[in-house]
Amino acid sequence: MNNTKARRLSILTLASLALLTGCSLMPVGNTEIPDEGSAGADAYRSRCGSCHALPHPQRLSYAGWQRLLPIMEQRIQERGMAPISSKERDTLLTYLKAYSR
Repeated sequence: MNNTKARRLSILTLASLALLTGCSLMPVGNTEIPDEGSAGADAYRSRCGSCHALPHPQRLSYAGWQRLLPIMEQRIQERGMAPISSKERDTLLTYLKAYSR
């Protein structure tokens, strides 16, 4: 698959997921997030905010975050970035479970 087709597929996939989960595709800027300075907030800000605008954890339900995280892990792999460790993944999911809608 060439880059243009792959990019269109990625955009369509994310747009479809956004529609299914009720997530807006509008940029959210420098979002204030709950429990700033905690390990969970730091992991969320550094991992999720390193590639795109950081959405507030309440943008999705916990189930929505559980569905989205593997997609984002795939994007991380595609970009050649360091993978999310299992400890980091647990920290992120614990944080998102506490502060999602």
